[in-house]
Amino acid sequence: MHTKCGNTEKARLVFDMMMERDVISWNSMLSGYTQNGQATEALLLYDEMRDSDCQPTPVTALIMVSACAYLGFRHLGRKFHDFIVDSRMEIDTNLSNALMDMYAKCGDLEKAVDWFNGIPPTERNAGSWNVLISGYGMHGHGKEALELFSRMQEEGVEPNHFTFTSILSACSHAGLIDEGRKCFAEMKRLSVTLEDKHHACVVDMLGRAGLLQEAFDLIKEMPSPPSDGVWGALLLACKIHGNMELGKTAANNLLQLEPNHTGYYVLMSNIYAASNKWKEVWKLRQDMKNKGLKKPAAFSMIEYGDDILGFQTADQENPYRHEVYKKMESLAIEMKMAGYVPDLSCALHDVEEEDKERMLNYHSEKLAVAFGVLKIEPGIVIRVTKNLRVCNDCHSAFKYISHIYQRKIIVRDANRFHHFQGGTCSCKDYW
Repeated sequence: MHTKCGNTEKARLVFDMMMERDVISWNSMLSGYTQNGQATEALLLYDEMRDSDCQPTPVTALIMVSACAYLGFRHLGRKFHDFIVDSRMEIDTNLSNALMDMYAKCGDLEKAVDWFNGIPPTERNAGSWNVLISGYGMHGHGKEALELFSRMQEEGVEPNHFTFTSILSACSHAGLIDEGRKCFAEMKRLSVTLEDKHHACVVDMLGRAGLLQEAFDLIKEMPSPPSDGVWGALLLACKIHGNMELGKTAANNLLQLEPNHTGYYVLMSNIYAASNKWKEVWKLRQDMKNKGLKKPAAFSMIEYGDDILGFQTADQENPYRHEVYKKMESLAIEMKMAGYVPDLSCALHDVEEEDKERMLNYHSEKLAVAFGVLKIEPGIVIRVTKNLRVCNDCHSAFKYISHIYQRKIIVRDANRFHHFQGGTCSCKDYW
């Protein structure tokens, strides 16, 4: 009850007070952490479970695979997969779907496709199709997602609201506007209940394509008041395309719905900063300060052998910081020699250009990639996960690094995957 109400602290107090715990007790707490976005806590609790006398069940495995998917930890996900096989657990359709989802969200789309193909057609449910459609979408393979959607219908599997969310999101990431419009119209024709998340996907799709007015018109036509997800999609689009006026409208509506959501303040602040409206930036930051709100810190994680290492700007605790900073400085020189020009608009502070360039070098995702180039052997993919959207400058830098060092770099940010190889990105600079 506590975890489903979002209060994992109280749930953990109850859990810790229990004199006896069975596997359902452990699974409930593990699931509560995972469903509330606290996957790291779930992993730590799982270690405690393994030290106890309680044996994991297929339900435990499903929860932990989902936790790895949430975090993007491929190596750890593979370990859980091996544990499932070694324990001879029964892999039903739900666990199969969770494993497929884990591989897709950990950047191994090929493995996810192989897993889907390995499920007997008679055992695939709508969730199986939805997971792979979503996987194609987050990796930018919109056409493959649409082909799978057609195949799903041909095989007599009825799409549900999750299917349409996944396919609309796939169209958004791939810039398939006409196809997305058709899918949205198909929902109406099939009398599928249009939920807020479907409108958010369409607003996101139109907004990314620069069709901001069409996106705004769609919001005004919604039968019920738009949620923060809908306005948030519009605000992000305004940030991408630098539309300050419409951005203000979106931000005002968002702050009425979620007055203490720091992310929306930051997005609007970034719109002002990109237009050099530093007075407006200061006002927003002061407003955040007065409300006791703090900007979410950007951090990036990289897989290194059996370990997961985290990087933050100006992190004094990381044991590799000195050699990574030194490597980043040499990378900056090598990239410039290859034609890279820093995008100073991504340095969102009112400082001198030289300082802006230095700040860009120490973005968390750049530090993680620099560590990968320095420590991970050539031929092994560099895999980085970032908690926020990757910036334009880092995106450009990774294309140069992938070319200079002939490395494949996979970055998962808050929105999607970017596969950098040979100087190009799988997103084709559309994200």
